[in-house]
Amino acid sequence: MMIERIRREHGYMTRLLAILRGKLQLLKDEQPINYSLVKEIVDYLSRHSESIHHPKEDILYRHYMQHYGEHEEISDLEKEHALLSETTHDFLNTIEMILNDAVVPQDVFINQLEQFISSQRQHLEMEEQSVLPLINRTFSVADWQQVESMWNCNEDDPVFGSTIAERYAQLARRVRKSETEYN
Repeated sequence: MMIERIRREHGYMTRLLAILRGKLQLLKDEQPINYSLVKEIVDYLSRHSESIHHPKEDILYRHYMQHYGEHEEISDLEKEHALLSETTHDFLNTIEMILNDAVVPQDVFINQLEQFISSQRQHLEMEEQSVLPLINRTFSVADWQQVESMWNCNEDDPVFGSTIAERYAQLARRVRKSETEYN
């Protein structure tokens, strides 16, 4: 069901944000970090959100508003998705600059990383705690069937799926390593 796939993706995003929080702490402790791994995480979050995750959520949100009326939190989500995309691309540009040996003051990067993590977490928490429960309580079986019929994309996740994209190989290894660390 679509809501379960969205929640699973939220779990993946939360795991990646935890890795970024670890990198942030290393920076605050004046330790070196792997900027290319940070780039892979932010790139994945950007590409996956824009091509798979947010369009899927937007189907739910539009359907809700068309059939159940405006709801403050839901009506702002498409705009929030666009804003998150913009700030993610800005942050990705900063990471690219660092990887291309441009001088970016450490405190500027730390602040941007903190802001990125915070905005992503706030968005996920709002969806998980308010929006998705509201939709789940409201939608009928027919609503779910209708939104499912609107979604016809291949969802093989390039990091968490069965086929790992070459561009995310380092990230996939890191994710799998953290999975074994907790077992």
